[in-house]
Amino acid sequence: MPFYVNLRYAARQLRKCPGFTITVLATLALCIGANTAVFSVVDTLFFRPPPYPEPEKLAVITTVQQFQGAIDVDTSQDGTQWKVVRDDASLMEAAVFGAAAGVNLVAQNRAEYIGNERVSANFFHVLGITPLLGREFTREEDVPNGPKLAIVSYSLWQRVFHSDPGILGKIIQLRGEPHTVIGVVPKGFWPPSDTIGSEPLIVDVWTPLHATTTGEGSGNNFEVIARLKPGVTFAQANAQLQSVFRPVFQQRMHPGLKYEERVMPFQAGSTFEIRRSVHLMWGAVALVLVIGCVNIAGLLLARSATRSREIATRFALGAARGAVVQELLCESLLIAVVGGALGIGLGHFALTGLLLLNPGAFDVFGPIVLNGRCTATMLLVSAATSLIFGLIPALDASKVDLRASLSDGARTVTRRRGLSMRRGLVFVEVMLGVVLVAAAGLLIRTFATLAGADPGFDPENVLIASASLQNARYKTSSMGDRLFRDSLARIRQIPGVESASVALTPPYGRPLNECASQVNGKQVSNCLVNFTYATPDMFETLRMKLLSGRFYTDADRAVTMPVAVANEAFVRRFLKNHEPVIDSTVRVEGTTWHIVGVVGNVQQKNGFGEGWGPIDAFPQLYVPVSQVPDGLFSAVHVWFSPVWMVRTQGYVPGLVRQMGAALAGVDPQIPFASFQGMQHVSGRALQSQRYHAVLFSTFAGLALLLAAVGVYGLVAQSVRQRTREMGIRLALGATSSQLVRTAAMPGFVLSLSGVGAGLILASAVTRVLKSLIWGVKPTDPSTFVGVGLLLFGVATVASFLPAARLTRIDPAQTLRDE
Repeated sequence: MPFYVNLRYAARQLRKCPGFTITVLATLALCIGANTAVFSVVDTLFFRPPPYPEPEKLAVITTVQQFQGAIDVDTSQDGTQWKVVRDDASLMEAAVFGAAAGVNLVAQNRAEYIGNERVSANFFHVLGITPLLGREFTREEDVPNGPKLAIVSYSLWQRVFHSDPGILGKIIQLRGEPHTVIGVVPKGFWPPSDTIGSEPLIVDVWTPLHATTTGEGSGNNFEVIARLKPGVTFAQANAQLQSVFRPVFQQRMHPGLKYEERVMPFQAGSTFEIRRSVHLMWGAVALVLVIGCVNIAGLLLARSATRSREIATRFALGAARGAVVQELLCESLLIAVVGGALGIGLGHFALTGLLLLNPGAFDVFGPIVLNGRCTATMLLVSAATSLIFGLIPALDASKVDLRASLSDGARTVTRRRGLSMRRGLVFVEVMLGVVLVAAAGLLIRTFATLAGADPGFDPENVLIASASLQNARYKTSSMGDRLFRDSLARIRQIPGVESASVALTPPYGRPLNECASQVNGKQVSNCLVNFTYATPDMFETLRMKLLSGRFYTDADRAVTMPVAVANEAFVRRFLKNHEPVIDSTVRVEGTTWHIVGVVGNVQQKNGFGEGWGPIDAFPQLYVPVSQVPDGLFSAVHVWFSPVWMVRTQGYVPGLVRQMGAALAGVDPQIPFASFQGMQHVSGRALQSQRYHAVLFSTFAGLALLLAAVGVYGLVAQSVRQRTREMGIRLALGATSSQLVRTAAMPGFVLSLSGVGAGLILASAVTRVLKSLIWGVKPTDPSTFVGVGLLLFGVATVASFLPAARLTRIDPAQTLRDE
């Protein structure tokens, strides 16, 4: 029979069963929609080549550290490592860049906050990008105290300079200093970037990095990229790199610690930090697809059972087995095409939601979009899964017993083989559903634990505004202190403002890490602390708790004794056995600070590494602005932008505009970069945890729904097939409750066994979530018990609902039918 005839016949058959058709199409559309959204992310990050010429030749330089069996891969490099790669790695051309950060641009008589990336000479050349206008930096210009130059983005050239072709040679103010524009990058250029801070930052200007081996270059503050020279393989480049780095790492050796420098393909290196998270997301959504396909296979098996007499009749009339299988597969193909198309349409909206849930997290090589390749791939996946899982029911239906099927013309014949197969499929659905729900439960508990942590201050009615002080006119702490004092005096005059202050980083922000090298004159081995300058009003603005001593005041100036306020975590770590804590001394950045007060812990983002939560109460020192060493005050603003924190008595109309005017009244070249409520800041700090909890909960909800549909369908089929038998039992004295229990028992037993097997499987699988969970073990008993009860409860309800139909059987009618 021609293919198009089979398709028409399949369409007619599906129209005759709208309940079955809608259920199958909805199942497939939901599964394909979820997979389309996730695959769009996966394709952009891992499969589609990065947007640079010959991306297969691009590389990222990484350092691999091995200590006590643990392996850590770090793409950050220091100035010495960059110098070795640049000067000694002859098989590649290399470039380096620093973290992108906000700077103030003054051009065309306006001040604007923009993203700035500091890069070395040959940065664009290594990426294979030729400036649209002008040139890039040379090696002679990229040196300490080199000329102040700038390359601007295409969008900035259009927006601020109105596409002026004569822009080359023009002077713009960046960081309070004049810079000469020497180039414009092509439209659509998306730079590799390492952004400091929680908000995504679009880079609009590039300036020379002027990298050294001291100062900023003494720490791991750079990213090194390279392009292999023609004919060079990654194996050859790695061999050379390890050779030239051997003397460097010999000087850094510690007992049990092993270093190795490696060349990693650019795409893999650029996505290294998010690879595990994306793979887990991909694995979870693939599991949803498997559950959906198993569900569809079960529905098709149930449908083939109801069509056994029809198929037997066709065989009796001479139909070939292959022709019947082909017709049944045409139904699966039609379902695949329609369900896949619906799923891709749904995937467009799902992708939008996915990106809104975790903004900027996946924009490594540009915005994530649903393109033609993803669409074609998901249509193929839809067709393949539908045909593969439809083949089993089709082959099963074609093995119909002619005598058994035709001997009872009015009744559907139950075939034990198909029923056993469907029970196995339902068992698999429930088991895999338990795994996804368990994973979601652990991630929900992680988010709830972190979100429920005591913030350590009052976040209500607090507005935060940030501004860049990466500025030549604010190189000393006294200059910054004057700006803060004058602007705060104006802001406090705004009606409705209760208190105002400035700090280097706000609560829930990523603070500056420093080393408390000495405590009370004794050397400290594990010296990492968070170090934040703040005006004295900060403690009042945030309503922080003073536990002992005092807050520092305006009387604590540059000419007086350096003072600091420590938090509880600092005292527990460094001063546990020191009494009294007040008047203890801590040496940080060459200055000895005297602790005058202790405050409660405030939640901050993790800058300490493993062993701490994504947000946690870290050891913290607060110091007056005017007492910060000038070198530190200037250097720290390369990475951090101070924040103005304002507490109001409630909603204040026009507050943002008035705050902007207050700062501009003090210095019109320092614009505010952003305004955020404290609730938004805390939300951004837990963005990743919220994203994983919501995402896996969505997948778990789909799995739960599909498992319930599978159990319901199995019991409903059994009820339909056994209605006559149950009617006779009822007529012979059985009670309705006995019949309901008998009919629901297969679903009940399958649910119990599926939950048990699922919990065993989940105890092994959820260990891969270790990097994403906090405050709960991967095999947390209470979570697993709750998951088991939830799945078992849902499956039990799904079993008893169709079984309850037996209570409406009329035994007299059943006997008359006999």
